[in-house]
Amino acid sequence: MIKFITFFIFAAFSVFTHSHELSNGYLTLKNDSNNTLSGELLLKPEDIGQAAGLDSNNDGNLTWGEVNRNHTMANDYIQNHLVIRDSETRCTVSIAPPSMRDISAESLLVYPLSVNCVYVNEVSIQYTGIVSDFPTHKLLTTVTLNDHTSVYVLSDERSFITASATGNSWISQFGEMVYQGIWHIFIGLDHILFLVATLLTVNLYRENKSWVKEQSKRHIIKSTVILVSTFTLAHSITLTATALDFITLDSRIVELGIAISAAITALNNVYPIIMRLGFITFGFGLLHGMGFASVFGDLNAQSGSLVMNVFAFNIGVELGQLAIVTLLLPLLILLRNVRLYSKAIMPIASSVIAVVAINWTLQRW
Repeated sequence: MIKFITFFIFAAFSVFTHSHELSNGYLTLKNDSNNTLSGELLLKPEDIGQAAGLDSNNDGNLTWGEVNRNHTMANDYIQNHLVIRDSETRCTVSIAPPSMRDISAESLLVYPLSVNCVYVNEVSIQYTGIVSDFPTHKLLTTVTLNDHTSVYVLSDERSFITASATGNSWISQFGEMVYQGIWHIFIGLDHILFLVATLLTVNLYRENKSWVKEQSKRHIIKSTVILVSTFTLAHSITLTATALDFITLDSRIVELGIAISAAITALNNVYPIIMRLGFITFGFGLLHGMGFASVFGDLNAQSGSLVMNVFAFNIGVELGQLAIVTLLLPLLILLRNVRLYSKAIMPIASSVIAVVAINWTLQRW
């Protein structure tokens, strides 16, 4: 049992230690005239820094000075790993010096792009950047040709796409947005830790100021369904409202609130104050929905099919969330029979989540 607890703690801290190894970037392209495209390539400093060798002194800390001094190296790397063609002719890509931009409480390097082609009617994009250093790297790509917007996800498994002036078919577009919803759940460690913290006590109940094993599997499943449904309803409301611009809130405040929500929920497991978890889950779910909605701003996905994009993305989020719950719930049902679960495993796991969430809170303050 001690080995199990040790493994659990190690795994939890590994999530924290490697939380920034999940790699994603953004590419936007829009045609200005018959033969030019303008756009931006947004990458994490640590990703492009390691891949292109921008960290001159190899101290693991990429500085702004190194970014500026080594722009030629970054330019060469991007030119070699981002190939844009019009039919069979390779377009000329000009890359301006980068700036910094905060997206979802994360600082990214923004490389302005100017793309000259023979004729922009259909363009193909091949992207092989970053994946050799970060195999899970995803490039969320938006291409707008003649006011028709298409959204794609480029990765190690899919490095080539073709976009046309007629846009994606609605089926293809729908599938891309579902995929993005799933992906954004899996890279959103703050969302995952909040969900885990919420469910850690579904297999227990309070009696005489102590956590006691819940005997009924049916009650555990019912409690899980209620909490997950409450969270789903809440974040679906604000995800939709935020993506459709019915409500707006500074993304840094949202990301700070999400970190705080994970910390409070985890601490509430150790020092229970709020017993009606449905209310707190709904309230925090509203914040998480606004966090999910930030992807639409990141991808510039506000096209004529915005409502469909929101719906598809929401489905993806729910599928990703369902996958996590499906894996976690059987484990929690089994763990309730372990004598040390209520006394040690659950409090330790909650404490680890609280420490991670508090650290995020301080970073985002």
